[in-house]
Amino acid sequence: MQKENRTLITPEGHKITFRERKSVEATLEISADTMEMLKEIAKEKNLSVESVLKFFISKGLRETAPEMSAKRAIERFRSRKVEKPKNKVDLAA
Repeated sequence: MQKENRTLITPEGHKITFRERKSVEATLEISADTMEMLKEIAKEKNLSVESVLKFFISKGLRETAPEMSAKRAIERFRSRKVEKPKNKVDLAA
């Protein structure tokens, strides 16, 4: 499922765009005690269980296959469309 990008403006005026990536749905069975641990972590961090699962899966992939993870990250970064600044800044000042 592809969601639309979200943009946040920080109090300092910086623009942050969260780019959603294409996703697929997955179903898995995990033990009840593992689910309880995930729920506890999610509650402590004020996150959803889904977010915690995604975090641990991503972390595990980066630790298990760092070269592959780095390559994919670079590919995603290079595919981004960059907005050109509207105002020119004089850096010589």
